[in-house]
Amino acid sequence: MNYGRGAGARRRRQRDRRLLIAAAAGVLAVILIVVLILVLRRRNAPDPVQQPPLTQTETSEATAEPMLTIDTPQPTPATTPGPTVLDTSANSVYRPVAEAGFLPVFDHSDTPENIIAITVDDVYQAENLQTIVNVALDNGAKLTIFPVGENAVKAEQADVLRFAWENGMELENHTMTHNGLYNCTDEELAWEIYQQNLSLSSILGVEYSVHFLRPKGGSAKDDQRIHAYCSQLGYAGIAHWKYSGSKNEIEDIKASLAPGTVYLFHTTNGDTQKLEEFIPYAVGQGYRLVTLNQMFGYPDNETAALTEPIEGRTAPALQPYDEAPVTYKRTTYAYGAYLLQQKLIALGYMSGEADGVYGKDSATAVSTFQSSVGLPATGEADPETQAKIDELFQIKFPNGIS
Repeated sequence: MNYGRGAGARRRRQRDRRLLIAAAAGVLAVILIVVLILVLRRRNAPDPVQQPPLTQTETSEATAEPMLTIDTPQPTPATTPGPTVLDTSANSVYRPVAEAGFLPVFDHSDTPENIIAITVDDVYQAENLQTIVNVALDNGAKLTIFPVGENAVKAEQADVLRFAWENGMELENHTMTHNGLYNCTDEELAWEIYQQNLSLSSILGVEYSVHFLRPKGGSAKDDQRIHAYCSQLGYAGIAHWKYSGSKNEIEDIKASLAPGTVYLFHTTNGDTQKLEEFIPYAVGQGYRLVTLNQMFGYPDNETAALTEPIEGRTAPALQPYDEAPVTYKRTTYAYGAYLLQQKLIALGYMSGEADGVYGKDSATAVSTFQSSVGLPATGEADPETQAKIDELFQIKFPNGIS
């Protein structure tokens, strides 16, 4: 029997077992060390909630050292878009172009924006005006108000107008006594315009500069004298309108809604009811209701402190101005038409009294005169016809008429 060979095999097996155990222990020790290192690093890492990243311009209060930000994408919160802010300076490109010798007549804007301007005339009913202003405020809307001066200074109306102005509404000129201005003297015209502006300054307690005039009837597009005086006072122009809400029913008014429209309303019971419905309707259709200044890109009407009493001020006299050729035709309201009627009456071509409204009687008289002097009988008083009438009038009345 070979006992020596068996004992050597046993010793080799025991040695191999010890080496395997040692190797396993070594691997386990390495794993434990790695795990321990990771745990320690995790404990020492900064808390991202407690330590928000700083921008390059910020500093840590503890170290006062600039720190860089690691940009991490953040979710964008959902937002509700607000109303578009109107850039009034940009709207200046949509102002009407004035003809030679005239100021612009503002009746609409060619703006592509969904904006309209509601104008309110006369202000005979203070309670209704308050209702209209409240509806506008409730709907984020602005109005342009044209009060008659003698109405504006009444206590009840003055309170509402002051409230409207303090809440962003615009006040403009509708003459002192609701005058069309086309058949009054130069002195009366100056007083009607200037005194109404003074009435606004009086109720507002500031020197208030008006930008727009709207005489009775609205259309002064052919009355060069009115334009000359407004230009002298620094007005932007004459305010007319594109659509009369006063003359139409509410469904037709709604159907007329279009960008840049200037609307005319009054403070009557009927118009107040229409505006109570039309203002929220227009807003609901995505329209913004703006003032005339905003519509045409002008700043708000300028104000300054009152430095002298309003009482006792006199209207500046109308200064001489260059007259541009004008053709008077049906529907013309103008001082020139008034003077022309006076001459036609004196020459026997027309009866009645001159009123400055060039209507059917004026057209018939001019047509008759044109036929008598060999001109085409159009019934329109063009510059050539006016010159012929003036020539005949000077011959027959060299000293004028009394």
